[in-house]
Amino acid sequence: MKADQREALENYFNSLKMLKSAGIVKNNKDFTSQLGEWLASEIYGGKLAESGIQKYWDFEAEGEYYQVKTHAKAETTTARWSSIKNDPACTAHHVIIIVFNHEYKLKEFYNIPWSECRKNIFHDSVTWNRIKEFLIPLENLPHQEIVDFFL
Repeated sequence: MKADQREALENYFNSLKMLKSAGIVKNNKDFTSQLGEWLASEIYGGKLAESGIQKYWDFEAEGEYYQVKTHAKAETTTARWSSIKNDPACTAHHVIIIVFNHEYKLKEFYNIPWSECRKNIFHDSVTWNRIKEFLIPLENLPHQEIVDFFL
């Protein structure tokens, strides 16, 4: 193993430990999803679910439950949809869709009431061009001190 490879891996592993300790991630799986859940909960002043695999919702804020879908897209990626099942048992009040670029810079942020999201689910997915009215301008999100870090 080359010295730069060793250093890069050591930095990555140490960063994972720090992210866990800071409560940003709970495990080593799916960093993008966990980052989005944490970011949305911070933006809305919420509390993350205790379990990383909580069914139907990812965080709670002011008595409302939020499910978060997060994507980190390469500039060449044209897919603009999120996988969401239309489950009548879902207890979420809102669905948040976060879109980062490949360097985790925030590009888009949607907040859709679950009732509206259900109307737009086709083949277990929501196409973002169908929910444009729920796109929140990044400068209008609460807690801009957190949002600004991802711009």
